[in-house]
Amino acid sequence: MVKTAKALGYDLVGVGIQTDLDVVKRLDLDPKNQNQLHKSLRSNRMRTEIIVVNCRNKSVARKAGQDRRVDLVTYPVSDKWKRNYLDRQQAGLMRDSGAGYLIDASKLLVTNAYILKKNIEYLKRNLEIAVKKGIPIVASSFASEPLELRDPYGLAALLSLLDVDEDQALEMISTNPYTMVARNRAKLKDSYIQDGVWVIEDE
Repeated sequence: MVKTAKALGYDLVGVGIQTDLDVVKRLDLDPKNQNQLHKSLRSNRMRTEIIVVNCRNKSVARKAGQDRRVDLVTYPVSDKWKRNYLDRQQAGLMRDSGAGYLIDASKLLVTNAYILKKNIEYLKRNLEIAVKKGIPIVASSFASEPLELRDPYGLAALLSLLDVDEDQALEMISTNPYTMVARNRAKLKDSYIQDGVWVIEDE
């Protein structure tokens, strides 16, 4: 998959193996409750460049939305989507904490027409709220095998199903994730104390 990603034109990929690409250490959390999320964030934040929280209930979503240790929030597509989605209150919390919304583009590759229609409806709803609130948006292929990978322009074309134009899509695929990675790598340095506070050593 890494070799395929490189051939498709990517310079940075989020996988957990050694390669000559710039590899980002990403941790996907799937907590059942707020306590599980808190423990995972406490033990992993300073060892991981990007943390994603999959929100299966509103309680977890609210905690993830207000915790500055969370980089990206995503939601599972399920029969409970009407009760668990990126609502305006959640988006406001994420905007204030700096968390972004992660689009699972694999949901746009299903072959069942009815399920695809529902997935598009759900993702578009979340996306529209994220855009209105000015939340950073990242799109990921969520590929589990090489055939599910797309080159950047192919992934951008897939996002057109959500009425995202090419320039916006490329921001979600490249600019926004690069910005998050650069910010977090800086925070993992020994010289970082807190936002706006750094240790400066005399030459």
